[in-house]
Amino acid sequence: MPKLSQNKDLPVAIIQLRLCSALKNCGPLGVENAFDKSSDENLYVYDDVGLHYTDWTNAEPTAFLSKTFHAQNPMKKTLVLLPLDGCIITGMHYIQGGVCDCALLTDKEFSFIEFKTNVSSNNNLTILQRANEAKEQLWHTYDGIINTECQKTGVDVKQKVSIDFYVVFDNRLSVTGVRADFQNLQNEFLQDKYYPLFFQNNKQFE
Repeated sequence: MPKLSQNKDLPVAIIQLRLCSALKNCGPLGVENAFDKSSDENLYVYDDVGLHYTDWTNAEPTAFLSKTFHAQNPMKKTLVLLPLDGCIITGMHYIQGGVCDCALLTDKEFSFIEFKTNVSSNNNLTILQRANEAKEQLWHTYDGIINTECQKTGVDVKQKVSIDFYVVFDNRLSVTGVRADFQNLQNEFLQDKYYPLFFQNNKQFE
């Protein structure tokens, strides 16, 4: 695992170690060989078709900007990218029920992200179907895999960090939580799971 050189990174390092221990059997690569970290002010996370898992860049990718998740990091905190689906979590026992694409972790926040940027149709039924799929993948990843495995090692994730969930569509489709149908999905998720769900392509980390 990469060494963290600054004291401010210590809480993140501790959470990483606990995740590495909890998720060590979820796939052959393991967390310690898969995560990436950065303290850049702007990071653009995307679903890399060539890699078959998520990656990020600190340079604004003009060619596919509308398909990225913009992690805004004005305090230059250490952000950790966990490429979950197709990288860290690959075991058949775990992927049944769906795995979200990735998560972003700081010393205080844990954001789970599912990309639906391959949806090109403006058909409302299609978009809603994919949105509901994303909800199931996000929740199963957190509650069915990560939370469950962490509890086995004595770690209660929700006591360590605040947790939220994001579904990312291509920005050109204008799929946001402002729409009434997506407001309903967000409200249902909050009432059922007690965590916030967002349909947006960005977050400012505190």
